[in-house]
Amino acid sequence: MKKNKLFIAIAALSISFSSCQKLLDLDPESRLTQDDIQEVVKRNPDKILEPLVTALVSQVNDYTNINSVDSKNYSVNNLLLSLKGNDMVLAASASWLKADYEMRAYREEASPRVQIYWGTFYRYIYLANQILNVIPEINEDDLSSANKSILRYKATALAIRSFAYTNLMWLYQDDYLMGGQNKLGVPITDASAAAKPRATAQEVWDLVLNDSETAVNLFKKINGFYTASRTDIDGSVASSFLVRAALTTGNWDKAINAANDVIAVYPELFNEVEYTTSGMTLLSKETIFGYEYTSTNGKGTSSFPGWMNPKSEGGYGGSQGHWMAIDQRLYDQIAASDYRKKNFLSENTGFKYPTSGAEVTFEKYYSLKFAAPKISAAIPEYNHNEIFIRVSEIILAKAEAQLRANKDSDAQNTLFTLVSKRDPNYVKSNQTGANLFDEIKLHRRIELWGEGGHEFFDNKRWNIGVNRTSSANHTEKLVVPAGKDFTLQIPLNTELNFNDYIQEQNP
Repeated sequence: MKKNKLFIAIAALSISFSSCQKLLDLDPESRLTQDDIQEVVKRNPDKILEPLVTALVSQVNDYTNINSVDSKNYSVNNLLLSLKGNDMVLAASASWLKADYEMRAYREEASPRVQIYWGTFYRYIYLANQILNVIPEINEDDLSSANKSILRYKATALAIRSFAYTNLMWLYQDDYLMGGQNKLGVPITDASAAAKPRATAQEVWDLVLNDSETAVNLFKKINGFYTASRTDIDGSVASSFLVRAALTTGNWDKAINAANDVIAVYPELFNEVEYTTSGMTLLSKETIFGYEYTSTNGKGTSSFPGWMNPKSEGGYGGSQGHWMAIDQRLYDQIAASDYRKKNFLSENTGFKYPTSGAEVTFEKYYSLKFAAPKISAAIPEYNHNEIFIRVSEIILAKAEAQLRANKDSDAQNTLFTLVSKRDPNYVKSNQTGANLFDEIKLHRRIELWGEGGHEFFDNKRWNIGVNRTSSANHTEKLVVPAGKDFTLQIPLNTELNFNDYIQEQNP
């Protein structure tokens, strides 16, 4: 077998490798040294690294380490987080997702939930480290074709690693600005995948910021900051990861500057028709990073569209009857002239599934935000494209960073650039300080409802707990104060039982 063909096979099975040497055992007759491998990479970086990097990026939509109906992949796992807040209602469910909505058995060390996130994001880190371990030192000022390819692959691996560690820190430690800065973080692993102790939170966040900044600079160096594809990693994706990390750690100017870089190359937002009828599946305009459905990478009836499209025939969140709604209290705060309100039902509405003929009633406040039409007649609605990052998120992050940097006038202007596109009657805010912050928070909740687990992570940053007692349509009237209940414990069965270096568990 030729080496490049063997590499493709290796890439497909890459999550099973235990070391870089094993990963790159190219020749069955002999074992290459690390120097040998890096020399091969220098000569043929695309043949060697392209399939590995493609496999790494595809992991964001791949199956989790616990592939179940309710934990299929990254997007579905974020749905589980969205259910642990104030703004999403599990309006109808016989069984699935109820424990998440009721916030039962989701953060304790023996819970399968804590294993899913830990295993998923450390898999991303493992694969990224394997790639970085075989990338040779090169003269980064020599922008030959081969060197540019090497720098692109390096930047991609660094960006994904920063993304993975960010999510781990969001989940497994308190918010950085709410006391988490001086606590333990998560292990920083290397290509050997050997057990490591918990690094400090500061050490992990320093790594995240360094990885994402280095990735952005490398993409800029090779003129790869923006690519037309919405499914690959480019500089705008890496900058979006940087925005998230900088916002979390209170690096306001860094967040603003990174956001400006992103916004400059995504000047166009979805219009009303696109926003209210596409089901958030358009890989164009404001979409920065997403996934494009193919017949080989779909996740079926329990995909994110399967859970979130109530009109999907066969989908768990469609004809199987597990339906989502917006909290009445948030719905009532959306202006009547704001077209985002159209993504939620204003009254009870009948619907008939065309294939089965089943007739159902979708009740007031049910979500249609992700009710995408079919790609084609032969493809069910639960198989669709997904958006992971939109520029709307980055605009709102910029507004928040400006506000928190005491640049209220700039924050007012930034907020206006988004909300005025959603609501033609919106008047630029004249609020300042805490009142302006409340307005930014409100529009972030409206704009990003149901996406990316944002409410869960934002509530941690803003020190907001769950209180559903005054909601007209929440069926589980939980009160959970901000604090430890929003920080997961480190998993017992997949980490603590095998890592003697970790001696301190989260409360």
